[in-house]
Amino acid sequence: MASPVPFNLLTLLAQQPKGRRTEAADARDHLVFLRTPPAPADLAAEATALLEQAGLPQGSAPSQLYRQLGGFLVKLNEVEAGRLRALEAVAGVEADATMAPLPPLPDPVATPLTPPTIPAEGATAEVALPAVLVSYANAGGSSGEIVPWGVRAVWQGQDISSRGNVGAGTWAFVIDSGILTTTGDLNVNTAWSRSWVTGETPFTDGVGHGTHVAGTIAALANGIGVVGVAPGAEVVSLKVFNSSGGGASNSTIIAAIDYAVSVITTNKLDLSKVVINMSLGGGFSSALDTAVRNAANLGIRFAIAAGNGNSSGVGVDADTVSPASAGDHPNVYTVSAVDSAYRMAGFSNWDRIDAGDSVDDVDVAAPGVGVLSYTANGQLASWSGTSMATPHVAGLLLLGGVTAGDMVTPNAAGAPDPFAWGTSFPPVAGTPVPTYALSGPVASDEGTTLSLRVGTTNLAAGTSLYWRFSGTGISTADFSGLAGLSGSTSLLADGTATISAAVAADALTEGNETLTVELFSDAGLTTRVAGTSVTLNDTSRTPVPTTDLVLWGTTGSDTVSGGSGNDRLTGVLATGSTAAALGRGQIDTLIGGAGADVFVLGDARGMFYDDRTAKTVGNGDYARITDFQAGIDKLQLFSGSYITTTSAAGLTSLYRDNNGDGLLTTGGRLRDELIAQINAPISSADVLWA
Repeated sequence: MASPVPFNLLTLLAQQPKGRRTEAADARDHLVFLRTPPAPADLAAEATALLEQAGLPQGSAPSQLYRQLGGFLVKLNEVEAGRLRALEAVAGVEADATMAPLPPLPDPVATPLTPPTIPAEGATAEVALPAVLVSYANAGGSSGEIVPWGVRAVWQGQDISSRGNVGAGTWAFVIDSGILTTTGDLNVNTAWSRSWVTGETPFTDGVGHGTHVAGTIAALANGIGVVGVAPGAEVVSLKVFNSSGGGASNSTIIAAIDYAVSVITTNKLDLSKVVINMSLGGGFSSALDTAVRNAANLGIRFAIAAGNGNSSGVGVDADTVSPASAGDHPNVYTVSAVDSAYRMAGFSNWDRIDAGDSVDDVDVAAPGVGVLSYTANGQLASWSGTSMATPHVAGLLLLGGVTAGDMVTPNAAGAPDPFAWGTSFPPVAGTPVPTYALSGPVASDEGTTLSLRVGTTNLAAGTSLYWRFSGTGISTADFSGLAGLSGSTSLLADGTATISAAVAADALTEGNETLTVELFSDAGLTTRVAGTSVTLNDTSRTPVPTTDLVLWGTTGSDTVSGGSGNDRLTGVLATGSTAAALGRGQIDTLIGGAGADVFVLGDARGMFYDDRTAKTVGNGDYARITDFQAGIDKLQLFSGSYITTTSAAGLTSLYRDNNGDGLLTTGGRLRDELIAQINAPISSADVLWA
């Protein structure tokens, strides 16, 4: 075999080839959003064309693309920013700015909810107040743990813990300071979580802010600690703030939103069961608001804190802060805070309606004073702030939304008292939505009957649900009496059903196999509502040891996990040379585990994850390597030239250098091909050649 072309490791931000642009001393990061967001695969080319159209020097390029949101980050001086801003296709150009979580505040003396006076030719008028609401305190639930007063309030006194983990099968993406996995009371999706803070994982939370928020949304009904509004919902930690509560900017927040949208769309999540929580805020940012609105235009719902006012702790108009000011979008819920007597907290931002602004950006007020949840050390503490109010709304959005009648009525035009809030009270739960659970044994031997239990709520007897079996090496030959690997089952009066299959007792020595069982609400198997996995024990021999595994995938998007040995992993088929066999259209997650593992991204058949289309950079198919250990693990590549870019968070994108020029090319006929995203920087020493 011919010697491979040298492996070119480049950091995109550091590229300054001769004859190309040298940044001016006054250049700084700017956020740019297009008036009409293009398809994600076309953004790079459109961004490059706009920079050229604005007359920027050759070699000017975005340092970050927000593919799902139609924006990008690029270094510009003020003259260049002005030229770009003037283009018709550009919605806005804005210098990047710092961002912080909204810090918890001491329990305030709330401003009483009193009728505002409205000057009208010397006379006054009164605005009607809501009916008296029941005031709640923290109380014990039937699950044996604390139901915080705010959870009781938004459920109108119902003990939500008595319904169990009704949030299972829903997802809350929490853009914050991280979420601890050590509380024992949160269902954290570790595969989708991500950190933009160098040296800190998504599961560190030095300030406790993100963990507190997550607890209010989704703390389990399990007899431990507290119960959340949507117990059992999966929380995804998108860590943008460091252990001191800083270190982020608008560009970081937008990157987290873009990533969340990518996860949601790639995994085809049911949008009625998804929410993005943003208990953060800063000065007004058109770019950040645009990012939120563009995601909301896709049907994704947000719960966003209205803000805790200015430096003196007195609330301000939410129109002046972001992302709260994006609350005019119907899928964006901006949230103010009230205490347990439903009085508006003095620190809470509000929205004032007058002749110049007729749109109410603040949608609801929720419990935000003395809210009990988890903090940095995993202990329970009561905190106050609109950050604490917002996750109450996030939890309700996961379980059916909020009902009419809970909207905030803003000040009337000309009201002189900024604390005359009008009618403002907590949201209440909407119509209950179905919940689903699927459970079964950890393992099942050949020759036995596998039985799985379906559990549901809020569904009628006789409702049909649909199941599918899959997994590496799984076929109908693994079962007796099954015509195919999918079927249906009907609910009994108690909301349960059973899925049964006889595991075939064959004489093949094939090792243990992992069966994936998925449950769907529709016959087309498009809306996944629950899932589980079962090990099928090969009884024809002693099970193979969990060392030195060779693992292959399927033609779908797989998660392939290694064991404790020196494993070889890939997400594509073991045989075949078609584009489909080599990974086209797949986004596979590869987890090596312990040992010195080899992640195979190409072999004698060619490069994997090549969509074989010159019009795209192939970001619809690649491998996600989540636990690469530099100096220990290896990447196996097909012979050729490759380029890497490394983000500030340490995420490495690996491209095949199709034109061999050593530069990342995202436009034109010979665009470079994305084949992998790796959790850590890599070097040529980490590469094996096929």
